[in-house]
Amino acid sequence: MASLLLGPILRYVSESCATIWVETDAACTVQICGVEQRTFSYADRHYALVIIEHLEPGSTTEYQVHLDGQQHWPVAGSDQPPSRIRTVTPGGPVVVTFGSCRAAAPHNAPYTLEFAHDERGKGVDALRALGLRMLDHPPEEWPNLLVLLGDQVYADESSPVAQQRAADRTDRSKELPKGIVADFEEYTWLYHEAWTPLVERWLMSVIPSAMIFDDHDMIDDWNISESWVRDIRAKTWWPEHVIGGLVSYWIYQHIGNLSPARLAEEGMSLEVCTAFSNGMNRRATNGAAR
Repeated sequence: MASLLLGPILRYVSESCATIWVETDAACTVQICGVEQRTFSYADRHYALVIIEHLEPGSTTEYQVHLDGQQHWPVAGSDQPPSRIRTVTPGGPVVVTFGSCRAAAPHNAPYTLEFAHDERGKGVDALRALGLRMLDHPPEEWPNLLVLLGDQVYADESSPVAQQRAADRTDRSKELPKGIVADFEEYTWLYHEAWTPLVERWLMSVIPSAMIFDDHDMIDDWNISESWVRDIRAKTWWPEHVIGGLVSYWIYQHIGNLSPARLAEEGMSLEVCTAFSNGMNRRATNGAAR
């Protein structure tokens, strides 16, 4: 039986439609608001982007997540408000909350200045603070959109937990500098650290989000000069790292940025999801990375 690993993350929302992203631990059918979507797979991981249409403008629709008919969201015993889709009201105000440079951070009290510089994270997470504030306010006072301006993960300064997991791998290049994730699998660890805490997870289930790629999603000062590009491409570990970074960004962040109409127009998501589902489950060539 499949379980819900990440999400639901509410992504694109318009006057009449919405998309919701999830990751599961096995292939399954995801059901949200009466819409069913089969997961696609990449590198033995499973994802779905559920497109919900024919919603009323300016409406609020509460939702749950079922996997193969079994409810997995909200989590059992949750005392948080229901997850919901609030469609755009034509001509109405739009409140946008934005920020950048997120990374997994410890969330145990006390939240002191010293604790904010705990080596396990980059500081106390402002997204968590926003979620806690939202819990004390009615939905009509919540933001309408969350814009995340890059660095959802720090692929070149991974957490001590991720570094310990990497050290336990036997197939990892010994030439990788400390803190740099090796490949797609290690990228997924970072997304799980950033998106698993329950307050942030709930927040992302109720506020639509747009996510923009930044350098630390790959490596600091990525492509900053011709000489930098030449030097980094000479590293033996670079091809797997850059492939993992681009593929994980596409799956975890990019596809949710697009409207259903744009997804259909471009066609890439359907083609790629079909290819992934048909077993093209590993890597591009080194030449593609270059």
